[in-house]
Amino acid sequence: MSDYPIPAYEPMSDAVLTDAERWPAQTSAGARRLEWLRSHPRAPLYNHACGDRLTAGAVERLRGYDFGYHGWTASHRPQWTDELVERAGRSVPRYRGVRSFGDVVPVGRGELLSRVERAVPDDADLSELIVHTTSGSRGPAATVPMTPEFCALDLPLFEHVLAGRGISVSADGVALVTVYAMPVTYQFAAVSSYWDGAGVVKVNLHPSAWRSPGDRAAFLDDCAPQLYSGNPLSLSALAELGLSGRPKAVFSGAMALDSPAALAEKLGAPVFDVYGTTETGLLAHRTEGGHTVLPRRVYIEVLDEDGQPCPDGTRGEIVVTSGENPLLPLLRYRTGDHAALRWRSGVPVLLGLAGREPVRFLVGSRWVESIEVTQLLTPLALPAYEVHQGQDGGITVTVPVGTSESLVAAAARPLLGEVAVRTTDLRTATKPQRYSTQMMR
Repeated sequence: MSDYPIPAYEPMSDAVLTDAERWPAQTSAGARRLEWLRSHPRAPLYNHACGDRLTAGAVERLRGYDFGYHGWTASHRPQWTDELVERAGRSVPRYRGVRSFGDVVPVGRGELLSRVERAVPDDADLSELIVHTTSGSRGPAATVPMTPEFCALDLPLFEHVLAGRGISVSADGVALVTVYAMPVTYQFAAVSSYWDGAGVVKVNLHPSAWRSPGDRAAFLDDCAPQLYSGNPLSLSALAELGLSGRPKAVFSGAMALDSPAALAEKLGAPVFDVYGTTETGLLAHRTEGGHTVLPRRVYIEVLDEDGQPCPDGTRGEIVVTSGENPLLPLLRYRTGDHAALRWRSGVPVLLGLAGREPVRFLVGSRWVESIEVTQLLTPLALPAYEVHQGQDGGITVTVPVGTSESLVAAAARPLLGEVAVRTTDLRTATKPQRYSTQMMR
């Protein structure tokens, strides 16, 4: 009987693919690098294994990605959105019968992903299906269907952002290390077919994820990654390790980043603050005066509370239309994030973007991250919930009417200690304030 605190993260608890299935386009150099990462004497305690599943054809398409706004201008919606609506109206159950873009009712994350099978086209090729489980930084964890090619689209988008600063990624050594800092999360060694077999590693900086705390800096310095990625909290933890090496660049996402310059000074490399969601992929990166929308085949609207387009420069909800994920075409998808949209020299820019603020709860003498709480409560399959810590340190978990209060309290106890549980009607909330605290950090 396992005592792993989060069952979904129990090491190797699910059936796994062979390496040949994980990397159809594997090279001999990539295979050697993978073995080096797996057998490194100071490597983390890997608890997962996965590959990019990219075919040679997918790699070629990604390398030839057609950057551009594809007909989207300050005054015109791109023509491909009409073609996407027509196709979705025929083949996607959720959009069945929709005839025009104006007929599409904007849909939020909870509604879309609670019955995600209705958003998958009837004629979709499921042979390469990846079901991605989100981390829960935006609320309850959810599953998102995607293809390996869509999953890897972030890599050419990263390169596009880096190219603006004259930075390139080579196929040598380790290209990317993604860092987290929490008691339990997936960590694994992999290689990238897109980057000709360069290493791609995910590690957890929490001491419990390593044989010895000193192994963290030793392993990462040996890897000498060209890029790091993570959220502001995990990247701050990375900066505290005293690494001797310096990457070419760092990508920060998933949460709001107050000061890229301060983090860049600590890590000795430029920090790129990026914005996106699992469902949409990367959408924008911070530039002077806002977040520049990446030149992708996406269409972004900013809508008011009634679902009507906001005037240029007026703040509203970010709504995305995209067909780049063939297993989850998005028509007017409400992200739950807010900004104003303005065009500058033919380029769309999001102003005043309000991303997901990192929230911590003080439990005893340690801080608990909101993502940890999501992982703990996800097995309860709650449609919505809110967690709040008051000034006195007491934590209240609010759940929908009809939920077992004792069950929620028992589930929360190992991580949060004794909590108060109350029930209320959360059904009408489009995006509840999932996590909040009055405690000083």
